[in-house]
Amino acid sequence: MSRKTSNPVPRFFLYGEAEAKADEHFIHAETVERRSQPSGWQIQPHAHADLNHVLVIASGGGALLVDGTRTGFTAPCLLLVPAGEVHGFQWNADSQGHVVTFVEPLLRGLVRREPGLGDLFGRPAIVPLGDDGADCLRMATLLEAETSGTRVGRSLLVEAALMALLVHAWRAARLSAGGSGAARGPRAALVARYRDMIEQYYRAGWGVAQFADALGVTPGRLRAACIAVTGHPPLDLLHDRLLAEAKRSLLYSDLAVAEVAFDLGFTDPAYFNRFFTGRVGCSPGRFRQGAAG
Repeated sequence: MSRKTSNPVPRFFLYGEAEAKADEHFIHAETVERRSQPSGWQIQPHAHADLNHVLVIASGGGALLVDGTRTGFTAPCLLLVPAGEVHGFQWNADSQGHVVTFVEPLLRGLVRREPGLGDLFGRPAIVPLGDDGADCLRMATLLEAETSGTRVGRSLLVEAALMALLVHAWRAARLSAGGSGAARGPRAALVARYRDMIEQYYRAGWGVAQFADALGVTPGRLRAACIAVTGHPPLDLLHDRLLAEAKRSLLYSDLAVAEVAFDLGFTDPAYFNRFFTGRVGCSPGRFRQGAAG
């Protein structure tokens, strides 16, 4: 068993790519070989602020590295890696499979509909595949083909295939000994609770201190957890949610800008204007006009 050095952990969008904010509907799939072979089948420990992985391993094997611990795996199996977790891979050169990556807000939305799916991403896990293996591989293959294509209905089919993959993964995890998932680490669990609370109260005009109080922790503890798991302070996560909803309202409703501001809990439309402009680079009105144009 090896241990991490004290060097800062790299954060990427996809491995090797500069960190960036993922779209709230982001889903990506590619083969294990495409990402791993160019780096000599070694994926060094790293983290993604807001992206979850499901790896469907069809052949070969290797080792999953999590927080300095190396755990071997052999195909056929699933590797489940929650957002924010430091992880890496050492692959056997004959390994084949697919890496499916999707943004955390998609998972949170699905968990609200089916809470049991949250167990899949309690912590990094290796899940042996039995009868659900063929179904998982079929969905992962479909996702890889559709995410790289432009056929009509692509986004709907990609979301449907992701949901099917997660359900089959959930069933496989429940059948495997010790593979049903365990409680998240305390920091990751706190951030997950904070994000769920943001979803409930982002229109209430709460500040970080109010969220921390409702969560039963100090603002400092919440800040430390958010930075450790996502690389961003809690205010950024709250502002990201407000900004996403502001854009939706400006694009898909006929509410005036001031009404959008009030609907999102801002008491001063002028402050909302500055908030939006500082993050998007144009005023809410210009954003709406540009989209319409």
